[in-house]
Amino acid sequence: MRFRNKLLNVEKILQHGFTRDGKFFVRREKIFNDFTAEIIIDAGGNVTTKIFDTDGELYTLHLVEDASGSFVGSVKDAHEKLLQELAANCFDEQLFACEQTLKLVEYIREKFSGAPEFLWEKFPNYAVFRRRDNRKWYAVIMVVPRNKLKLSGTDELEILNLRVEPEELNRIVDGEKYFRGWHMNKKSWMTLRLDGALSDEEIFSRLEQSYRIAARK
Repeated sequence: MRFRNKLLNVEKILQHGFTRDGKFFVRREKIFNDFTAEIIIDAGGNVTTKIFDTDGELYTLHLVEDASGSFVGSVKDAHEKLLQELAANCFDEQLFACEQTLKLVEYIREKFSGAPEFLWEKFPNYAVFRRRDNRKWYAVIMVVPRNKLKLSGTDELEILNLRVEPEELNRIVDGEKYFRGWHMNKKSWMTLRLDGALSDEEIFSRLEQSYRIAARK
């Protein structure tokens, strides 16, 4: 639970004493009573810790729920403090839950060197992406209740707003997968669902089209 909704930031972990070891990132440090903690993080952000005593033997009592005593309690506290520091300093908040949204953000980063901008304090998971040359928006990710798009249910849905040619918008809007832009110009923006209703390829193609449209003066 400590790393739930957390996204590994490779730049940050390298700044906080981790070194690459093949596909892993590793840091070793002294903790309580000269015990040594070894932290191993894989590329997916999965964290493994090992604690070794002063003789180099693996120590595990801190993982035993019923283990008591001042010494083991101090080791538990040191281990917990270590994990809290790691979550705070080496991971970013992952504001999006949908796998397709995460793929989209990564695609934008690789294709356009784009990074999300979070412009509204009231809506911390609304992300805007701009062209670097003219600063025009070409994509906006939002999180809205499904019924705001007149879909059944009230659970939250991650959506993508993209630019589109007006004539194409009129042709493809179906109220199921494609919608007129949510909180955008409804003549030149469309909304897509990011819950698997459309394939990744279709979304990426529409994204690239929006990026090209945003290039116009």
